[in-house]
Amino acid sequence: MCRMDYNKIYSKIVERGKNRIIEGYTERHHIIPRCMGGDNKPDNLVELTAREHFLCHMLLCEMYPKNYKLLHALFLMSIGKQKVKAQQYVIGSRTYERLRLEYSNMLTGRPQSEETKLKKSISMKQVWASKTPEEMSIITNKRTEVRKSKGSFKKTQEHKDKIGDALMGRKMPWRTKPVSQFTIDGDWVKDWESVAQIERQLGSGPGECVRGKQKTSRGYVWRHKK
Repeated sequence: MCRMDYNKIYSKIVERGKNRIIEGYTERHHIIPRCMGGDNKPDNLVELTAREHFLCHMLLCEMYPKNYKLLHALFLMSIGKQKVKAQQYVIGSRTYERLRLEYSNMLTGRPQSEETKLKKSISMKQVWASKTPEEMSIITNKRTEVRKSKGSFKKTQEHKDKIGDALMGRKMPWRTKPVSQFTIDGDWVKDWESVAQIERQLGSGPGECVRGKQKTSRGYVWRHKK
């Protein structure tokens, strides 16, 4: 079986981009990536469609599979870290799974400085802060598909025990303070020991009311007891 010539395909996309004018949305691509010594000079830049841009980064990762920065850039593109929010890279669950696994394997055993960890943390917070609920839902669905395909969607008992140990002793004052239950008209109905007690007996909902995220729950008003 002949191996696909990634360099040839990459060159064809770049040359096509140089010899045409695209109407509509385009993205600027560094022919030689900056992480590999490329600069911002005009002869190292080409205007591509969003799809071509994504494909070029996938090809670069195939051409240089050990380059961590190229894989990191491709992974950020796959989760939608873009300057223009109106344009979204749409990839299938199999492609997302492959990129996620390759990115994870690349990080395994790789020492990272505290400065690098901080930069990544800030970068990812900016990514999620810029997304709409609809965009976050799409990404969550992709992750769910990947977890289902790997058989890790359901937590094992060991995993549940670890979560319980991690939460043991953690202070959550909004869940442990006494809560008063009132009718819509403001008449007192009952006092409860905590939100946790309410949710054990009635289910979720009153906690959102206590935190101020909604006005009523289950036909009543819930407030921390004064």
